[in-house]
Amino acid sequence: MDGVKSDFGPDAVRAQLHRILASAGFDASRRNRLFLEYVVEETLEGRAGRIKAYSIATSVFGRDAGFDPQLDSIVRIEAGRLRRSLERYYLTAGGKEPIRIAIPKGSYVPEFAAAQPAASTAHPPAPASPVRRTGLCQHGRVIFVRPFEEDGDQTAFPNFTRGFTRQIIVALTRFTDLFVLGPETTDKYGEAADMARLRTDLGIDYILTGGTTVSTDGFSVEALLVDARTGRNLWADSFERTLQAKEVFKVRDEVANSVARTLAQPYGVIFNDAAREADETPPDNLISYDWVIRFYQYWRTYDRALFEPVRAGLEQTILKDPHYAEAFACLSQTYSNAFRFEHDVSAVTAEPLQRALARRAIDLAPNASRGQHALSLACWFAGDTRGATTALEASLALNPNDTEVMADLGLRYAMLTEWDKAVPLLEESFARNPAQPSSYRVGLFLYHYAGGRYEKALAEARRIEAPDIVHGFVAVATAAAQLGFQREAAAAVKSILALDPHYGDHVVSDLNNRHLHPDLVQTVVEGLRKAGLPGSETGPSGDPIPVARIV
Repeated sequence: MDGVKSDFGPDAVRAQLHRILASAGFDASRRNRLFLEYVVEETLEGRAGRIKAYSIATSVFGRDAGFDPQLDSIVRIEAGRLRRSLERYYLTAGGKEPIRIAIPKGSYVPEFAAAQPAASTAHPPAPASPVRRTGLCQHGRVIFVRPFEEDGDQTAFPNFTRGFTRQIIVALTRFTDLFVLGPETTDKYGEAADMARLRTDLGIDYILTGGTTVSTDGFSVEALLVDARTGRNLWADSFERTLQAKEVFKVRDEVANSVARTLAQPYGVIFNDAAREADETPPDNLISYDWVIRFYQYWRTYDRALFEPVRAGLEQTILKDPHYAEAFACLSQTYSNAFRFEHDVSAVTAEPLQRALARRAIDLAPNASRGQHALSLACWFAGDTRGATTALEASLALNPNDTEVMADLGLRYAMLTEWDKAVPLLEESFARNPAQPSSYRVGLFLYHYAGGRYEKALAEARRIEAPDIVHGFVAVATAAAQLGFQREAAAAVKSILALDPHYGDHVVSDLNNRHLHPDLVQTVVEGLRKAGLPGSETGPSGDPIPVARIV
């Protein structure tokens, strides 16, 4: 192995190779397993100088003697994939292996070294208690975006991969509860930075890594999110797109935004990981960010049992952490819910909507979308429906990747019967993020119900999961009744009355107070009566209460 970097003898390296090839945690293709075995054996036999793209292509990939690496980039492409497979292996299943086999960029000759070089002992591994529970990480998670690797010949689009990495960082940064570290960190610590050192120095929670392959008519991206503390793979996906020269940057950024949404949006990959950890943490040990996570768990279904613990937890959070804009935004939305669902907060305030209208979140973080989202909800229930949609438009402009803001804006336009605006927003939001709160499907229910498409309306109504709130059952009852499904309609009415035995006596005022368009109020109430909901609203004189016009 003359001239080859190695801290171990051939027998130890071969044993390591065999452990890699036998491991289910090594996700390389059969061809790339042969690729790895070939270059390792050639090196151990002292033939490292013969390892070239030509020899690999003809010995491993079955190319004939006419193979030209300038015309066929298969070896470069597969080498990039093999490097990532090795990296994933050592981050996960092979994290405790004594020998690290690596194929450095710009070469196909492997290197063999200790998995944890002695130099790293100056930077001990992170302590057992999560570093994310101290200091700056009280407000969110820290993600380190490594520069994506370039596979294949990218001379046609020389800055494609660098731009892709940059766009992911920009998109992630829009989610203000994330702290995003990018290429400048790599420049400081080096591409082979020891993860233990990064955890200790920077408190990183996640590593996002991957690579791109580009041709003249298309590109593919592989991305992987790793838990920096455990090495556990949290998420991996690949994306393939066709390219036209005039749209190359548009398509590239669309994929980058898709990766960012999948990871960072509420109810996405990082949220689910944080929620799991918060669930396993005793309440007295929850940090500020944990209460924001608890809020979103409540927000998904409006579970009444979660309301008061979340409200109280957020109140304590802003007392201890008076500059945490996200907590103020979540608390505002909590008080908006206290108003619209009549939660008893009289011990705290006689005017929950005034608490909700407080603009502290916007004052603390004017460029964050969550404050505008919270303001919009408070404006809506204060009767300022146009102010609400204006705030939601501002929120979406600040973070176009926040699908929940997109869905809420679509719902508000649907309630105003502005279907041309409502439907595209709702459909796009659920296409991007099916896991977001199903209550926003009320907007699609209203669209189909108002248009007499009762089967589609019922399909949307059935997907609403908010068992503590009457409105999902209202949607099912009305659509089922219009279709003649009396048993389903009656069951939905029974659920309504179980939640509010007198709902039929004040349904019109309830829908008016939610600022539903008068035409929708009328047709929904007609559907409820057809479903068998008893009751009749009257005013002090005994006359029916008119459906109020929205101004």
